[in-house]
Amino acid sequence: MAEHKTPHINPIPPQARAFQGLRAGVVTRTIAGAIDYSVIVGLTFGSYATVAIFKFLLDPRDYQLPQWRFVVFLILGFSYFLVYLTVAFATSGRTFGARLLGLRIVGRKGSKLAWGTALLRAAFCVAVPVGLFWCAVSRENRSVQDLVLRTSVIHDWPVHQAPVSISDAESRSEL
Repeated sequence: MAEHKTPHINPIPPQARAFQGLRAGVVTRTIAGAIDYSVIVGLTFGSYATVAIFKFLLDPRDYQLPQWRFVVFLILGFSYFLVYLTVAFATSGRTFGARLLGLRIVGRKGSKLAWGTALLRAAFCVAVPVGLFWCAVSRENRSVQDLVLRTSVIHDWPVHQAPVSISDAESRSEL
């Protein structure tokens, strides 16, 4: 019997397909960055809440909220952001925000970033976030970080092939 293949359905809207592989602009990058900042803010305040809960569990009678200085929140947030970006850039090339918007960070010739380059780009993004807005005036849609480290942020919506389904009973294994 003949195999039945499920037809391939492209999830990318027809209007967006022309952008696949091109460098992303400032609006898309800003939205992805805002999502990533939200993740880090949530993680930072979640850390504070975790410390507060543990402190309460250890001594509920004399409980007082922990008094963290603002600089502690900044250091913790910057540290989380540095680790988050480094791991995302070096592994999949996508942060959570980039994944949602179909973006990927690539090195020269579209390659995945090495860990050293990923760390440098992450540190550069955390220390000088305003450099990311250079892509608004760049003809090539590249940020200062992209220019210095020779990286790019491209539209790259993942498209997965539909699995082949076998419909005839003879091809199935018997128990």
